[in-house]
Amino acid sequence: MDNWDYDQLADDYGWLFGTAAIIVYLAILVIFLIAYIRIIQKAGYSGWWVLVGIVPVLNVVMFLVFAFSRWPVLRERDALRAGQGYPR
Repeated sequence: MDNWDYDQLADDYGWLFGTAAIIVYLAILVIFLIAYIRIIQKAGYSGWWVLVGIVPVLNVVMFLVFAFSRWPVLRERDALRAGQGYPR
C-alpha cells in the first residue's frame, strides 16, 4: 500500500485545469465587455465609457449619471418626432 499524501490526478493535471479555467474566464469577460459596449452605444454614448468601470468611485458616479440623465439617443428621437431634424 502506497502512502500518497496528495491527489495524483490533481498534481499531474492541475496546470491543465487552471489554464482551462483562465481561458473560460477570459472568454466570458470578453463577451460581457462587448455586451456592455453595445448597450452604451445603443444609449447614444461612446463605447469608450466602459473603461470608467475600472475606476473605483467614478464607476458608481457614472452609473448614476447614465441612469438618470437624458440619453442622447432619446434627445435625437424627440427632435425627429418634433420635425426639427437631427440635433447638433
